[in-house]
Amino acid sequence: MPLTADFLDNDLTLVFMAARIGLEHGWSHIYSADLQRQVFHELRPQAMFDNGGWWYLNTPPFAWLVAPLVPLGAETAVATWLAISLASLVATWWIAAPGTGRMRALWLLGAFAWYPVLYALSLVQPDFLIVLLVAVAWKLSQAGRPYLAGAVLGLTAIKPQLTLLLPLLLLTSGRWRIAIAWAAVAGGLGVLSLISLGPNGVNDYRSLIGQAQGIANNRYFTLAYVLGPGALAYIASAVVTVVAAVAAYLNRQATDARIFALGLVATTLAATYWHLQDFTMLVLAAWLFWRDSPPAWQRWALLLV
Repeated sequence: MPLTADFLDNDLTLVFMAARIGLEHGWSHIYSADLQRQVFHELRPQAMFDNGGWWYLNTPPFAWLVAPLVPLGAETAVATWLAISLASLVATWWIAAPGTGRMRALWLLGAFAWYPVLYALSLVQPDFLIVLLVAVAWKLSQAGRPYLAGAVLGLTAIKPQLTLLLPLLLLTSGRWRIAIAWAAVAGGLGVLSLISLGPNGVNDYRSLIGQAQGIANNRYFTLAYVLGPGALAYIASAVVTVVAAVAAYLNRQATDARIFALGLVATTLAATYWHLQDFTMLVLAAWLFWRDSPPAWQRWALLLV
């Protein structure tokens, strides 16, 4: 498994840090810079705390999710989440991968051979859980259960930037039941997050986000890295969003798999905050796209991408 000699040198340690702060000091303090720095040094006393690089910036629900692992200790929490990640990827493959027999097995082998997947595993990221939630949502939509599909999709608010445009494209393609259920669950998690943080916690979060926006590493794989972090990048993202929404409308008679794949690809292209490991989402996009039996020219285009 692609982990370094320092078993806590990964992003799950930061989530563990936030969860521990929440349990010990209250959830309104999980974005406290001083507490994050203090707990980080307790977990990794030999490591240097890189301001901006080691802040916990994920949503409160992710910290809530990891909170039950805190009593087990950081190392056990990392190992547990890594196991969850591996199981999530295999489950996603089982649900969504196209083909049968050996050909289907090759899709899983290809996923494990792709560097963004290996990198995400090394960082013990939540991306694999998000991928699984999207796959389950797609499967439920296929089964004619749109509201339940949307509710499951709403849980991706754990790391919302990975699926940001998918609900919009589901809406513009006429799948409004999924979009409504997504809004209810994601909105509910948002309200609970605001309540748990309170005014001071929100201000702490805004302060950390403000610092993170100045870090080039957060936009290496986005249009913002090419166009700069200013208005031009947001305009480009808006253009991608509009084009994707129109494409979803024009493909409203297409299968759910096609729309879900389009939503994941559009989210990747329009992102202004994206990292290498987040390209893991495209594994599911490729599987869903291929399930739709695309014509030969589209298959070659996928190969080039």
